[in-house]
Amino acid sequence: MKFILAALVITSSIGFAHAGSRPPSDGVNAPRGAGVDMRGMSDDQLRRRIQDACVFKLSEREETIKTNAVSRCGCYAGNVLRALSSDEAGELRETGVFRGNARSKAESAAKTCKV
Repeated sequence: MKFILAALVITSSIGFAHAGSRPPSDGVNAPRGAGVDMRGMSDDQLRRRIQDACVFKLSEREETIKTNAVSRCGCYAGNVLRALSSDEAGELRETGVFRGNARSKAESAAKTCKV
């Protein structure tokens, strides 16, 4: 479960994935991603960013077929965004990390989608 939360600390662009693999911070003094400004992203752009981070992390962690990872991560990203309140999504855009209730919602989505 920790690996997917690490993937969600969305940082600098790495190849096609556009996601970092920096471990999650405590959320209090979380640094913003280097050069990535998510504040103006639409919900769809944010969902794709979360999905890309998930695919990147899964491919790093396990020998998996990319289409399988894309499907599982698409499930995860969609479930996360549906579960987040607008304030929680705004905070994710601002800080790049899940905090408080948003973190538990992300963990629940990870279990549901088996990532």
